[in-house]
Amino acid sequence: MMRGHPATLLLMIGLMIGSLGLRPCAAQHEHHDPAPQAESALAGQADVVATGISVPDVALFNQFGQPVHFYSDLVRGKVVAINFIFTTCTTICPPMGANYSRLQQLLGDRLGKEVTLLSISTDPVTDTPERLAAWSEQFKAKPGWTLVTGAKPDVDRLLKALGAFAPDPADHSPFLLLGDETRGTWRRVHGFTAPAEVEKMLSEMLAASGQAASEPAPPAGPPLSAAEQYFTNVHLVDQHGTQHRLYQDLLRGKVVIIHSFFSSCEGSCPLMLKTAARLQERLGDRLGQDVHLLSISVDPLIDTPAKLKALATSFQAKPGWYFLTGEQAYVQQALHKFGQYVEKRDTHLNIFIIGNEPTGLWKKAFGLAPSADIAQILDDVLEDKD
Repeated sequence: MMRGHPATLLLMIGLMIGSLGLRPCAAQHEHHDPAPQAESALAGQADVVATGISVPDVALFNQFGQPVHFYSDLVRGKVVAINFIFTTCTTICPPMGANYSRLQQLLGDRLGKEVTLLSISTDPVTDTPERLAAWSEQFKAKPGWTLVTGAKPDVDRLLKALGAFAPDPADHSPFLLLGDETRGTWRRVHGFTAPAEVEKMLSEMLAASGQAASEPAPPAGPPLSAAEQYFTNVHLVDQHGTQHRLYQDLLRGKVVIIHSFFSSCEGSCPLMLKTAARLQERLGDRLGQDVHLLSISVDPLIDTPAKLKALATSFQAKPGWYFLTGEQAYVQQALHKFGQYVEKRDTHLNIFIIGNEPTGLWKKAFGLAPSADIAQILDDVLEDKD
């Protein structure tokens, strides 16, 4: 059991994996996936002032093979967001790319004019301009989002100046640098910060530098909760083809039961889905009201809404039980938030995550345990019992 910041989910799941002797595929790449403690600490620091940054004017190439000077062509006189990726990364980089994709939509006409998005490869030896272009296409990168690579000594020099260098490219940290070069203002934020929150920070930088549009800005909305900042509103698609925002539509104000699966699984998935069906019956009218049951596919490329609808029908899923898929990068980001991401679908975790979002109480249950044992944990979460 854990209660508090949502990022403690990752620590809770890590402890359970150790206690059960399980080894998810993600654990084979711990050098790249941030440790739960680090994830929790970073997630709690949505806005950290970065000091001592001096951007070198190194010669690089963008994703189109065009030569660029990083400072004079891409940063000088601009408000920028900078992240750090490499194209063979299969863990944190795709979700960060998905966040940039959403961020460019939120920026609208300001992208490329008032704000520039920059992605620096941490593996320039592998990441040619062609590879960067192909990687960015899956996120529908627009003009104003520039990806750069170059000679390794030049890229290393840039990464060191920005505090992002690691001897092994896979060791880079998931953070963003937000900067207003004109004013010399820099912020370091977690790479999984909600795109809407990042857009708000960039807009504040624009306003402070006098670059914002002259018309009055719309009234600022309420600040995002820690839970919304952590989980984000990445879009998922249910078995009916309906799109849902992860936090706003599926988690906020609800008790949730979450597990991962894939439709062609013949091992543990049918057993866990049978348990979920029993929980559905136990919940009665509460399902779809104050309780949601979320079954998230670890194979979104194969598991289309049509396939999930057939599977949901076979288990007589009622409103409130969502079989979820979507764009691969978005699904991977959601799975990361619940500690459920794996590189190979057959290594998915047999764990139910049961959480009371309003109270912050989260518990886990071994997915192959007797359904009565899992139901007891659910009852405790419903009643907010530690």
